[in-house]
Amino acid sequence: MRPKRSLGQNFLTNPHIIAKIIRFADLMPDDTVLEIGPGRGILTTELVRCASRVIAVEKDDKLFAQLKSTFADVPNLTLVHGDILDRNMQVVAPQGAKLLANLPYNIATQIILRLADIPAHFSSIIVMLQKEVGERICASPGTKPYSALSVLISTNFDAVPGFVLGPGNFFPKPKVDSMTIKLIPRPDPMTGDDLEYLKTVVFCAFNQRRKILRNSLASLPDMTAPLLQTLAEQAGIDLDQRPQDLSVEDFKRLSLVYKAALQ
Repeated sequence: MRPKRSLGQNFLTNPHIIAKIIRFADLMPDDTVLEIGPGRGILTTELVRCASRVIAVEKDDKLFAQLKSTFADVPNLTLVHGDILDRNMQVVAPQGAKLLANLPYNIATQIILRLADIPAHFSSIIVMLQKEVGERICASPGTKPYSALSVLISTNFDAVPGFVLGPGNFFPKPKVDSMTIKLIPRPDPMTGDDLEYLKTVVFCAFNQRRKILRNSLASLPDMTAPLLQTLAEQAGIDLDQRPQDLSVEDFKRLSLVYKAALQ
């Protein structure tokens, strides 16, 4: 079938890459795996051989029908027809499952941010996405790719860069390189209101990343110049820095004192 641009479909075609993904994921025989967007099933075929149970969620009607036919006699595969963005991943896959996916470029960031809200649910997350997005997720403070996404993911996960794939490994060929990354849950995640306040601070700061924090954070809800100065002193933050100069721990401290000031 013809790939649909509207769904960001770029099907992986190189079987050697599938083997690299399996190794990178440290897949074990007793693992349960959630696969997002199995497409034509090239990765699914290997997953059902290596894992105890596979749950694959496919949005495309024709691909879902094709997968149902291809894997009709595979007992350890559960196919789910629907959009992962409309599903609760904590319901679709059990606690402790691994997530593996070749994510469509057009929804990759949305999915990653949703995973940041449930850091303890999956034992590990292995995804393939646009190289630029992967580099942002894995970036360190002070580097050009360091962004709001870097901070939010690093708050709840250790991000491990994997390998880079050229366009020739896909059909149709994308115009950019792809990258695999692994996210390993941290033992001290931020959740609930703490995480929401962190998001507010981080997105506000990086929305104007060329400005110093004194100017960019002035846009925070209920913020005044004296309050911002007080919060910065409590968090040990220099407001003459730019957002890319702050570490993840800096942002966490700042968001927590901001939360405390508003409550």
